[in-house]
Amino acid sequence: MKNILYISLFFSLLFTLGGCQTTAEKKLNDNADKRAMLHYQLGLDAIHKGLISKAFEELYLSDKIRANQPDTLDAIAYAWRLRGDNKKAESFYKRAIKHNAGPATYNNYGSLLVETGRYKKALNILNQALEDPRYRNQALVFINMGDAYVGLKDLDNAVRSYRKAGMLSAHKTYTQLKEAAAYKAFNRLNYAQALYETILHQEPANQEALQELIILLKANGKRQLLRHYIQTFIQKSSNKLQQTWAKDELLKLDKGQ
Repeated sequence: MKNILYISLFFSLLFTLGGCQTTAEKKLNDNADKRAMLHYQLGLDAIHKGLISKAFEELYLSDKIRANQPDTLDAIAYAWRLRGDNKKAESFYKRAIKHNAGPATYNNYGSLLVETGRYKKALNILNQALEDPRYRNQALVFINMGDAYVGLKDLDNAVRSYRKAGMLSAHKTYTQLKEAAAYKAFNRLNYAQALYETILHQEPANQEALQELIILLKANGKRQLLRHYIQTFIQKSSNKLQQTWAKDELLKLDKGQ
């Protein structure tokens, strides 16, 4: 009877210790998650401040504490892109996707593929980014798809993509600039000019649109119309540096340059 009691107590103690160990392990895991998240956030902050070496230090430490977290891997890939090493960036995007990355990583990887001229593969990856209807930056996906179609010499689908982006974005001007640039790339200069003029009617102080329109109107000899847009820009812009640039363009125009 005494032996049975000892055996019963032994197993009871064993189960209790096992329960304590599980609780301890849970605390360790929770602490690891918190430390990994802290270093991840510090890494993102360093990227935003342009402290790339610090960003790598923090992000790699986060990955060491809690390996293969998709958001961390995506951030490391972005850091490598900032460093100009697209090959290493791609390896981290692939790792992130292997470990169930979300649509943002597919979009980021797709933009890298567009940047490196792999347009068909980019479209495949970008389409996967659109599979989650909850993704908030779908406009960016369509912009990247438009860029891929431009690379494939497919103007119709490029324009379609940019217009879809415009429908989904609060900043339609950027998508209009992309569409205008596509028309210009395909030598559809009248369409490009019309879009740049549309943008300037909406935003008279849009420097990017005016820069492109200057090139087109000078080529067409429409100097009086160009003068109107430059003078309006000077009046509407509140940026002194932009005003100085526009005044310089006006002087060039007066000199016949």
